[in-house]
Amino acid sequence: MKQTIFSSTIRQLRKKAGYTQEDVSNKLNIQRQTYCNYENACRTPPLEIIIALADLYQVSVDYLVLGADAAEAKSPKAILKDKLFDEFSSLSKNTQKEVLDFIRFKKLLQGE
Repeated sequence: MKQTIFSSTIRQLRKKAGYTQEDVSNKLNIQRQTYCNYENACRTPPLEIIIALADLYQVSVDYLVLGADAAEAKSPKAILKDKLFDEFSSLSKNTQKEVLDFIRFKKLLQGE
């Protein structure tokens, strides 16, 4: 079966962590063969298993499913940053100055 980003990523993370397939299946409370099927792209795990794997390896679900490059490009922080920049850029120069002044004011209040 064709290797997917997900299956190759969980295999790489497992090996890097020094786990066997048996170790990971025990941590996930599933059968070893079930986990093996995920690594070999024979089966797609349910969302709760994907989340558990992300937690086990301390990575995002995006990293597991989309790969490192796509996960970094689509991180929630990056998306928010882009959206804020787009919104800010669409404002007039005068309004941009007012927004920046307001942010500075709020930061001063937080420091008190």
